Amino acid sequence: MKSRNRLAVGLSAAALAMTGLAAPASATTEAEPTVRQLLEQCENGNTDLCEFHPSGAPETRRGSYELVGGATNCSEGTSTRIISWQSTRGTTTNVSVTISAGVTLGEVFEAGFETSYERQWSWSTTKSDEIRHELGPNQAVNIYAAPMRQQVTGTYELHFGDPYYGHYYWYVHDVTVDGPQENPAWQTRVESKTANC
Repeated sequence: MKSRNRLAVGLSAAALAMTGLAAPASATTEAEPTVRQLLEQCENGNTDLCEFHPSGAPETRRGSYELVGGATNCSEGTSTRIISWQSTRGTTTNVSVTISAGVTLGEVFEAGFETSYERQWSWSTTKSDEIRHELGPNQAVNIYAAPMRQQVTGTYELHFGDPYYGHYYWYVHDVTVDGPQENPAWQTRVESKTANC
C-alpha cells in the first residue's frame, strides 16, 4: 500500500440510521459512505480485509410469550396431558444489509463470533418441545412459551487497498445481530383457565 497517512473513521450504525453521517474532525469535504455502502463493499469482496469484532459477551434475553397449546380434563379423576409444540426462529439485525448464513457478511460475523466465544452461532433453529402436566378433575390450562434469544453487538473493520471515500480504513460500529439460543431454547408458563366441560 502507499505510504500515506491512514485514518481510521468510525461509523455508528444506530446513530447513522437516525441522524445521518457525522464527519470525523480530520475528514475531507468528500462525501462519506453510508453503512450500507460500506457493508456492501465487504459483501462484494472489494476489501483487502473485512472482520467482525464483538464487543463484550453475548446478551441473553427472553422473547415474547406465545400460546403454544392447552389441555382440559373433564373427567372426575386426575389426568396427565402432554402438550407439544414446534417453532422456527431466525436471525435479525439492526442494519439494512443481509447478514445471514451463506453470505460473506454472515461468514465474517461467524468467524468473529467463534473466535471470540469458542462456539458456533445459530442462524436459524426449529425446535420441538413438550410439557407433561397433571390436571385435576374439571381443570384446564393454557401453555405459553417464550423463545430465548442471544444478541451480539460489535464492529465490522474494513481495510481497502486504495482509498475509499478518502480513507484506507473504515469501521462500522454498533452492528447488532440477534439470533436463537440453543440451550435453553424456551421459557414456559402454565396458566389455569375455566374448563368448558
